[in-house]
Amino acid sequence: MCRDISFHSEIQIVTKDFQGIKLSPDLAHYPNDMIHVTCESFPTHPIVVNRQMLALANMSWGVVPIFVDDPKQRQIQRRNYVNARSERVIEDKRSYWYKLRKNRCLIPATGIYEHRKVQGFKNKIPYHVSLVGREQFYVPALYQVSQEVDHSTGEIYSFASFAMLTRGANEKMSWIHNDGDNKHRMPLFLTKEMEQAWVLDDLSDDDIDEIFHYSIPSDQIKHYPVFSIRGGKAQPEGKERDAFYDWGGKLPVYDQDEPPQVQSNLF
Repeated sequence: MCRDISFHSEIQIVTKDFQGIKLSPDLAHYPNDMIHVTCESFPTHPIVVNRQMLALANMSWGVVPIFVDDPKQRQIQRRNYVNARSERVIEDKRSYWYKLRKNRCLIPATGIYEHRKVQGFKNKIPYHVSLVGREQFYVPALYQVSQEVDHSTGEIYSFASFAMLTRGANEKMSWIHNDGDNKHRMPLFLTKEMEQAWVLDDLSDDDIDEIFHYSIPSDQIKHYPVFSIRGGKAQPEGKERDAFYDWGGKLPVYDQDEPPQVQSNLF
């Protein structure tokens, strides 16, 4: 499932999309550093949340499993709580996510990254994925505020963490996310209206369930391959991590199984 996102637009877009939103101090917004954000380090990210009032506040990616007592194990287990399957939020009343279903928030993003297994390539190829006609979009998520202990000082502090919601992939995202234990999954991409509704106070379980059944059409997904987004290998020609990279024209085109055939010049 999605473990990499891209966010390098301006906060002004959030304030335009959510009129009257309050900006928390010291927001984690560094355009050049957030072109690629991976969940592996539990990064802090600016999140749209409604807690008595609409605000853009810092939260850490990866919900803290508060039922785990050992601090080291708690951090290890957090890696399993960076994403939440939308199917379990309403349908499985024993799930951790059912308890958090009213803690709804939105992840501002200009894109997400997903990897595709391609015949002839040793490593999977990363793709940048965004929504057609959207300068920025918002992926629904669930958050938790827990009481944590600073083990060096003994101080107790409040800690906000979130998990991205996912669902079964549409046709195009199934083509991209075609391998691995969680293949054929995608973020719960929504329409603008559904994004706004997600952070309303009076959203019922039936409303939530209706949103979960929405699958964005493939023609609303914009995608292109990029160079490696993980590891320390530099991007060719000094380009940013979200820049298009054609891999020598050897990649198959969407809805085709084989790479495009390059016709020789006969003259």
